[in-house]
Amino acid sequence: MTSSASKALFWCSIIAQVVGAQVFFWDALPDYRQLTEGAVVVGTPKDFAFAVFGLVVMQSAYWYGRRLQPQVRFRYRVVLGHVLLCVSEVSFFFVSALATVAMFDHWRRSQFVFWKLMLLASALFAFFCYKRQLASVGDALLETRSKDAKEIAIEPQGTAKP
Repeated sequence: MTSSASKALFWCSIIAQVVGAQVFFWDALPDYRQLTEGAVVVGTPKDFAFAVFGLVVMQSAYWYGRRLQPQVRFRYRVVLGHVLLCVSEVSFFFVSALATVAMFDHWRRSQFVFWKLMLLASALFAFFCYKRQLASVGDALLETRSKDAKEIAIEPQGTAKP
């Protein structure tokens, strides 16, 4: 596979993960609002089907993209790298908040069954993987390549003495 084909397929996998995350968000946001208002949420089979579909898309695209990422070379892009790092951090926030509210605030009032708990755990894992991939791409875009640069780039290296 050529480098440009790998790069195109890799970015398609990132876009597929974004789409899967949005499907999950659109489906889970009304439930999250009801949970934060103190209501007991009873999801329909359609809700769970949408959530599972979004998570399957995210996981399929993640594992495919993860396999392609070592073949892709990124150019130094400061703004895009920072945007991806920010999105990676923010993306995990919603699903973490949903899990926190569902597990700690509504555990006793809700009828939790094993498959609902597994869906929540699957969502946390899928969004963790998504966060990791976006962060790794963001880091790769921010990486300085001193061999390619004519000037010396000063970047924090984590070598500060305690």
